[in-house]
Formats: sequence, structure tokens, C-alpha cells
Amino acid sequence: MDEPELEVDFTVQAVENLVTQFSAALDFYRELVQNSIDAGSAAVEVWTEYLPGEEDAGTIAIHVDDGGEGMNEAIIDNQLTRLFASSKAGDLTKIGKFGIGFVSIFAPNPKAVLLHTGRGGEYWEVLFHADRSFTKTRIEEPVEGTQITIFLAGDRGRYRQLVVESEATLRRWCVHSEVEVGFEDRTFGRGRVVISEPFAVEGRCLTRASEEGTEVALAYSRAPICGFYNKGLALTPDVDDRGPALEFSRRLQHVSFKVKSRYLEHTLSRDTVVREGNFHKAMALVVETAAGPLQAALVAAIEELVQKPGWDAADLALYYELIGYLGGEPGEEIERWSARKLLRRVDGGAASLAEVEAAAADEQVVFVGDAVTPVGEHLLARGVPVLLAPTRAAAEGATAGTYGAVGWLAEAYVQHRRRQGVVRGLLRKVGVAARAVRAAAPEQVYLPIAEVEPTAEEAALLADADALLAKVGAAYRRLAVCSIAGPSAPLFVIARKIGGFMRRPPPEREGDGWWWLRRPEAAVERRHPHFAALLQLRAVDRPLAAYCLAKALLLAEDRAHGLDVELMAAAVPDEAAARSSEVLP
Repeated sequence: MDEPELEVDFTVQAVENLVTQFSAALDFYRELVQNSIDAGSAAVEVWTEYLPGEEDAGTIAIHVDDGGEGMNEAIIDNQLTRLFASSKAGDLTKIGKFGIGFVSIFAPNPKAVLLHTGRGGEYWEVLFHADRSFTKTRIEEPVEGTQITIFLAGDRGRYRQLVVESEATLRRWCVHSEVEVGFEDRTFGRGRVVISEPFAVEGRCLTRASEEGTEVALAYSRAPICGFYNKGLALTPDVDDRGPALEFSRRLQHVSFKVKSRYLEHTLSRDTVVREGNFHKAMALVVETAAGPLQAALVAAIEELVQKPGWDAADLALYYELIGYLGGEPGEEIERWSARKLLRRVDGGAASLAEVEAAAADEQVVFVGDAVTPVGEHLLARGVPVLLAPTRAAAEGATAGTYGAVGWLAEAYVQHRRRQGVVRGLLRKVGVAARAVRAAAPEQVYLPIAEVEPTAEEAALLADADALLAKVGAAYRRLAVCSIAGPSAPLFVIARKIGGFMRRPPPEREGDGWWWLRRPEAAVERRHPHFAALLQLRAVDRPLAAYCLAKALLLAEDRAHGLDVELMAAAVPDEAAARSSEVLP
């Protein structure tokens, strides 16, 4: 006598467990639309109405109607009302293989669920009660497809809220449904709206690819998302969950994509996509498309924009955005596009990464700025690209790098190239690192100067310092006196040849190798307070003044630190020898 009761208890508990697997009460919409698609319906209509009751009480009715093949008594008895019984197993055109989707109608705790359906000349009404028992009745009135009505308790406020939530839920799960899904509030609504939209993803350079049974859509995005679909229905509740994508490939970190495949499945709990062989195949197609057609579309978009003669603020913002995406691509792939004119110069012209690399080989700097300046004009006239990039203030926060995405891309590309090649590889093996390159505004590197005739005292001090540097092997080709335009002038500037524009001393270097080959000329700023102080010092201590100037030049260039003792010995040889003899045994 106890066995039937135990069986009933087990069934009730099983149904309860299945109901609670759905993360949101209205997720039943996805399951019912899925069943309608599997039934061959060309469209699914979802509509709501409010049925007033006494005082504020009332009934909310949710209707889900389709024109599919419907059900006969055998299907109702053996599949609809029996857990885990489904004819869908093994059919890749129908993905509800667990046979439990219909149970989701109990998630919002309905007062009742009414189903009308028909097939093969027989028509049926099934009424599910609040306790999840049901009554089945044969009816005479013809029914096309399946019509489901879910009755919920609620007042007008709850009804209005449910209408909003219903449309949002349908868009979340069914936005790319392969059959048309319509929604309408027939009590207070604005009319019927179509939920289903073409399969696509928002972002830049939308690109599609497909292979048998699988279609992907990709685009670059600052806030990338990903989504997985079967028959156009979402397999996961949240398209912002990028865990499966980034676990597969970090290169997708700036790419939004969606995958629609009849081979993909969701887990039993409906919280994520099943990550097995078919998932890996689909993701391989995503990565292949990202590295191929999508990247090519990005390059074409940048090239077209760079060639546009007149830019407004929107063009500038778009350029920085697109360059940011390109900078996020692997260096070896960016190298394919090195000859293309993808970089805007400050004068409106275009430059390639190859040109930037060639200029950086000599300058060790990638020049950037937001306008043409006298120094920038000088560099452009010499054939050195000055790239359009935001200033430090504009670049901070929104984009990577001191000079935004442009500075980051140029620096990263040149450094990547310096790490490549046979010769560079051999140098790395013997411990010679690739020299660093940095992005900088022209004025941070070059200053306009005018060489001036030195006074006798200035010439003598320069000659003394030059002689000391020569003794320790760190001499400049020529030392001169100059006047540097602008505030905060440094102690001196350098160049291969003293001229109208000369470099500030580099703030850092990777060693002092090859100095004897590239020995530059230097010009000391006459008005610099340190130089003025050394001129006064020379009047009372000539060797010390010469040493201090020579040392100041070396410190400013951050080189030859190990020569300090030799430099002091060269400055005061007699005193150095005397000190050495004092420590001898």
C-alpha cells in the first residue's frame, strides 16, 4: 500500500528539481519557443492579457501559440506528461533532448496552465493544475498547432511589470530565432513587435563566416560579448559571459562574436554551453575568422579612413578606436600589413608601420603629436613621420599608452620587429638586447637652437671638459655654445651635427655600445644656471670645473658611469697619483 505513495512523492520531487533548474521564472519562454520550432512552426506568437477580478486582484494570462505539427493522445501520454521521455534524441534539428523543457512552465508558480493541441484529426485540451496534476479532455473544435495559456495571479502593476520582463526575456533567448517570434500586450500595449532579428553582432567591421551547420558573426568592440545559439535560440542566459571564449583564445579579448550551430548544446542546468568537440570546432572557426577576414576588414577600414582628406571629431575618435583594435592583434600578424598606409600623420598625410620602423632605427623614437609644430615640421621635411596621436592628457584613462593606441601600436610594432630576424636572434644569444624605442612628441626630443660665438671663458671651459672626456674615451665630436629657445632648456643638446634642431640628451640608454661609431656633437646652453656656476668655479678651481661639466654631460646622457674614477684621475692627475701612493704598502 505504501509503494504508490512513495512513487508519487518521488515524481513530485523530480518535477520540483527540474523546475528549480531554471535561473529565472520567465525562462519558460525559451523552452516553449524551442518546442514550437521543433514542431515545425513557421512562427510563434506570444501575447499577454489582464483579466480583472475583485478589487485589485486579477489574473494574468500569457499565451504562446504556434502553427506546428501539434500533438495527438499518444504524444501527450508518452512524451508531454512523462518526464525524460522524448523523441528528439539523436535528431540534430531538434535540440531539446532532455524532454524536460515543458516543465519550465511551472517556474512562475502558475494558478493553472491550459493547453490546446491537435494532430491527425484528433484535438485535445490538457489542463495542468497548481499542484502539477493534469486533466486531459478530447475536444471537437479543431486546433492548429499548439496553444498554451499560463494563468498567474497578479494586479495591474504586476501585469505591467511582467510585460516588460517578458519582452526582455524573449529578446535575451530568442533574438536570433530562425522562425519569427512576435510579442504583444493586448491589454495596455503598443501593438505587436517582432522579437527575432537577423543573426549579427554589434561592433566595428562586422564579418561573417560559415561552414556546414555552423555560422559565426564577429566584430571589434570596446565592450565585447559572445553568444552561442542553436536554431537561433541562445544556449546560455547571458551573452556577456566571455569565459568560454577567453579560455579558448586570449586573442578574442577585443572581439565580440556569436556562434550559431546545430551541433552546439547547452548543459542540463542551462547555464553554459557544452564544451566538447563541436564547441572546439566552432571556436576554431571563430579564431580563424578573427585572424583572417575580420582583421583584413579592420585594415581596410583604417586605410580608407586615413585616406579621407578632411576629418571631424567623429573621424578622429573612430581612428583611435580602430588603431586600438589593431594594436591588440599579435605582432606577427600586424607585420603582414606593415607596408599599408595605416597611420595618419599630423599634417594629414599617411605613413606605414614600415616607414615608422625605418625612422625609429635612426631616431630610437616614434614621433607623435596632435598638431604640426615647428619641430614636427622639421622632422616631416626630413622624411621622419610624426603620427597623429592624442596628447598625454587626452590619452590617459580611455586608451592604453601615454599617447593612446597610436603610440602603443607604433612602440609595440618596432619592438616586435627588433626581436625578429637571424642577426637579432644571434645578438640576443650573446646578451645584446634590442634597443628600446619610445613614443614621444617632437618637442620632447628636439629643441630649436642657435649656435653662438663663445666667450673666451666659455671656450676655455668647453675645451677643458672636452679634453677630459677624450682622455677617458667618451668625447663628443665637437662641443659648442648655443641658445635654446623655449622655457626649461636643458644643460645641453646633441646631434650628429650642430644645427637648427638638436636632441635633448636621451633620458636612458641600454649600455654605451657603439658610442665611438655614432659620436655626436653637443651644444651647451649658455644661459643654463649650472653652466654659469661652473664658469665662476673655473676662476678658482679650473680642474674641478672641467670635471663637473664633463660629469654633468655624462650624467645627463646616462652613460659611462664606470669611468668616474678615470675621469677624476684625468682631471687632477698629480693629486690622484699622490693618493694612490699613500695606500701602497
